[in-house]
Formats: sequence, structure tokens, C-alpha cells
Amino acid sequence: MIPRRTVRLTAVAVVALFCAGATDTRAEWSIRETQGPGGSGPSLEMSYRSSGERFTLLCGGGAAFVSFSPGYRFPGRTDGVHNGHYQVDGGPVKQVRWRITGSSAFVTARFANDFLLDLVTGDRVFIKFPGVEQTYDLSPLKPHAARLKTICGIG
Repeated sequence: MIPRRTVRLTAVAVVALFCAGATDTRAEWSIRETQGPGGSGPSLEMSYRSSGERFTLLCGGGAAFVSFSPGYRFPGRTDGVHNGHYQVDGGPVKQVRWRITGSSAFVTARFANDFLLDLVTGDRVFIKFPGVEQTYDLSPLKPHAARLKTICGIG
């Protein structure tokens, strides 16, 4: 016969594993299309959230917007414009500039359209800039690539 304590510990371990798995499923992409105010046309927002971190791709009215928030203040004195880079699907490393303010970073306008286009056509991206080294699975965005290109007027 199995001691009750072993049964209880096994039950607690199974519940803990189930809860850990449930947390992982919340780390996913959210995709929504909305109409802009006053007939300004559609916009498409693709956002990834995980443990306070948020990576957002937004396009509307022909303009692209990309932001990253780690869920905490960036370490050190990082406010300002900084060079970074990204790599899609192990391809060439591409440069991108980020404006960091407090606990948020935004891709500068000059790089936003190309960066966004690369993200919706790839499977994985690695991004790096001061205080951040992150890899994202982009495959959930691919079915929305054509719509994003139409809304943004890119590609």
C-alpha cells in the first residue's frame, strides 16, 4: 500500500505542473483588427504578452509602430535613442534603432515599416538592444501578413 504522504506529494506535484503549463499558455500573440476613428481606415494590432513583458506591432493609416516593454525599468541609464539589431530566421543581422524611455522602447519611424514587414514574413526573430535580448516565435502572425501589408501599405 502507498503511504498517504506520498499520494499527497504526488497530487501536489501534478497540480504544480498543471499550473506551470497553464502559465505558459498565456504567453501568446493577440491579434485584433479595428476601425480607426472618423473613417480613418483599419488598423491591425499584434501583441505578445508574457510575465509583464509586452511586444506590440501596430499598423494603421499607412504608419507602422513597434514597441517593447519588459515589465520593469530598463537597467542603467538607457533613456534616449540606441542602436540595436534583429535577425529573422537565422538570416542576415539587420540594424534597427530604438527610443527608450523609462520602461518602454519604440522602434524609430525610419526603421518601423521594414522591421514590421520582416516580422510578419518570418518564423522567428531575435532582437537585441540595450538591456534586451529576446527571441519570439512569429509563426502565429503569418496568416495575417497579407492583411497587414494592405493596411500598412508595405511590402
